[in-house]
Amino acid sequence: MTNSATKFWKDKVAIVTGGSSGLGLEIVRQFAARGARIGIIARNSQRLMEVVEQLQTSGCQAYGISADVCDMVEAAQAIEQLIDRFGHLDVLVNNVGVSSRHDIRTATADDYVDAFRTNVVSAINCTQAAADQIRKQGGSIVNIASLAAKTAWPFMAPYSTSKSALAAYTHQLRMELDPAIHVLLVCPGPIQRDDAGQRYITQSQGLSPLAAKPGAGVKLRGLNPERLATDILRCIERRKSELVRPNWARLAFALGQISPRLGDWLLRKFGASRPTNLPNSDSKSETLTRSKVTAKQTVS
Repeated sequence: MTNSATKFWKDKVAIVTGGSSGLGLEIVRQFAARGARIGIIARNSQRLMEVVEQLQTSGCQAYGISADVCDMVEAAQAIEQLIDRFGHLDVLVNNVGVSSRHDIRTATADDYVDAFRTNVVSAINCTQAAADQIRKQGGSIVNIASLAAKTAWPFMAPYSTSKSALAAYTHQLRMELDPAIHVLLVCPGPIQRDDAGQRYITQSQGLSPLAAKPGAGVKLRGLNPERLATDILRCIERRKSELVRPNWARLAFALGQISPRLGDWLLRKFGASRPTNLPNSDSKSETLTRSKVTAKQTVS
């Protein structure tokens, strides 16, 4: 860490949603190491308290609020409370997110709505609550998306769709907000986790074995969360618009834009497999039939 980086972050205030675990926690630690003051918003109050106590013991000015940022009122109140406590706000990191595994042929509209609410609405709520204060400071809004925001991938339709929406929203922010506000989109591949390969076992039943793996079987090495968090802070310092990791993935995305067929071929090379058997097809068909009959009866 350079002296210039430490000087840049001294006395700055950062709010991180979902900052009590995973990548969010690593981002919080990087802020703390550089001397920033930190507000953390998370739903797990016990884990949040533990993280805040650890930070305060190390000499960091940290404060946590337990709230559901998917709710507009709770998000606004949490952001306002943290701004009141610290006096201003320099950086908002919208890190809250959820991933899942589905067969696109059986995923319901509710599955998409749930993913959209967590991955997109949470960022909208917090951004709207914080934007004016960030403008006054000439600060940054950081949205944590995914490589899935750039391309489709088997068994991840609700996740990819919602992260693509988050990327589009981030672009809208760059186009429409005051130029004083720096906006950064972060698109990482699978991140190293202690529970990698275990998180999606239940959701993946009846799907390809690849669905339970990190990134649903993408042939990429897991990213080191500490290194990724360091890169994110460096992009904030340099006011970069986008961070994609691994960096070479940009080329694959560019080729996919030039030729969708070539892009799909590249995805197959990296492990994308087309689902073959429709899980629970009989029960699903029966459910759809009953739904159509009910809808017809309701209309008539």
